Amino acid sequence: MALVALFVVGGVSAQHCGHHGQGQHCGRHMQQTPKTQYNADGIQMDIVAAFPKVKSIKKTDKWTEVYDAQGKLLGYALYSQPASNGIKGYAGETPVMIALDLKKKISGVYLLPCFESPNYVQYVKEQGFFDQWNGLSIKQAKKKKVDTVSGATFTSRAVVESVQAVLNKF
Repeated sequence: MALVALFVVGGVSAQHCGHHGQGQHCGRHMQQTPKTQYNADGIQMDIVAAFPKVKSIKKTDKWTEVYDAQGKLLGYALYSQPASNGIKGYAGETPVMIALDLKKKISGVYLLPCFESPNYVQYVKEQGFFDQWNGLSIKQAKKKKVDTVSGATFTSRAVVESVQAVLNKF
């Protein structure tokens, strides 16, 4: 089962909502800036969620290679950004990480820190949405038709588009 990456928030950023005069913002339109969280080894928590035994990583032009403490390759992480930049769900961009096993089959799709409501993301997760790509090769996943989740259409549609954006690089 795929896990959703932790939502870690940082500083407040005001976004103009259009309901107020220029330069005015109301409290309900203040958003927390999503931040990536790292473990003690300096590895992003989304990689740790996908590869619990990770001890080191190596970024390449194609992907991020993930290694255990003995230097054994565990798998690969694919990030949708920058290919998914501009793909927006209900509340903003929806970047994802796709974990691949050693046979380069998808072992999980993870939503990275974003502005989507944690309640909607949890609902989408509970519907098994993120698991639909598991076990597929990149080629198979590119062809997969994935339905959006009723009640979280914007979020799930954006995740599908972000997944396709990164897969289309291969």
